[in-house]
Amino acid sequence: MKRILLITSILFLGISTIKSQNTCADQLKVAQRRFDDGLLDDIPQLLANCMKDGFTKEEKTNAYKLLIQTYLFSEQTEKADGVMLKFLKEFPSYSIASNDPKEFINLYSTYRTKPIFKLEIKGGFNFCMPKFIEPFGVGNTSKSHPTYKSKLGYNVEVDYINKLYKDFEYSIGASLTLSNFDYSNKPFEYSTVTGTFKNNYLGLPIAVRYNYKLKTVNLFAKAGLEFAYLFQSSVNLTRTDINVGRSEPYTGVENLLLSHKKFDVRPLLAIGTALKVRNAQFLITAGFKLSTITQLNRQKTYLNPLLQEKYFFAEDELLLNQSFISFSYIHPIYKPKKIR
Repeated sequence: MKRILLITSILFLGISTIKSQNTCADQLKVAQRRFDDGLLDDIPQLLANCMKDGFTKEEKTNAYKLLIQTYLFSEQTEKADGVMLKFLKEFPSYSIASNDPKEFINLYSTYRTKPIFKLEIKGGFNFCMPKFIEPFGVGNTSKSHPTYKSKLGYNVEVDYINKLYKDFEYSIGASLTLSNFDYSNKPFEYSTVTGTFKNNYLGLPIAVRYNYKLKTVNLFAKAGLEFAYLFQSSVNLTRTDINVGRSEPYTGVENLLLSHKKFDVRPLLAIGTALKVRNAQFLITAGFKLSTITQLNRQKTYLNPLLQEKYFFAEDELLLNQSFISFSYIHPIYKPKKIR
């Protein structure tokens, strides 16, 4: 019995909704005919109930336009302005169509309709690309040849974006970067040391972006600086010896934060494309961040003797450059306002 009542209720609500939409669609047609015949007085009343709930998105857009025209032709400009403001708050990303009424377009042009700023929410991948500067070690460093390999890392970022000049925009934001790379060395003939470095950074990226449209493709180029702060750093080491009476390797995760400089300044260069899906905008960006400050603090190179004694490891001086690819969602913030 309960199931029958539930099904009946759902069907009733569905039928009521369809009937309501059909009724409102009919009301809009009646109002349009009244407007075409010059009978303007009853149009606001005809549309009032359906403006609250009943129109589809397209019907409501057309109803707003009809109301605005009605008030303009009735010389009720204050009411036309009031309806336009409601329209822009409900449909802030609306773009003028080729078949829009001239009166609507003229009034629309007297309002601020572009975003006052944008928020960019970004996530993606990075590859740390260590640049070798100077070796340190426990043996003869001229005979050891450490190798470094890029490894996949992750980054997230939130940016505030605003217009700078014409096609230029500026941005300032906050970022979190999880960076990894692999290490391998043979400090002695009988010993091999491997490891994976993990460095986590908080960043303050500041950039300028130039937007360019090539036919139907939206492109951009970006340049700036990221001020990075290292808040976590570790290495997972494995030392494997041969022919020295020990078959089990030495392994462990060691904290390197105390022997590292905390700050880095990274020039960044990037290019990308903007994609529009319905009313939403998405960006795909690829670029580089170039490290300018080596991470190793030379005065604290041998701060932890366990690294040398247990793993035969001493950290080299490196610049930690990064390549990255990211995917962004742009959220525009609108505040429509009469400007003339």
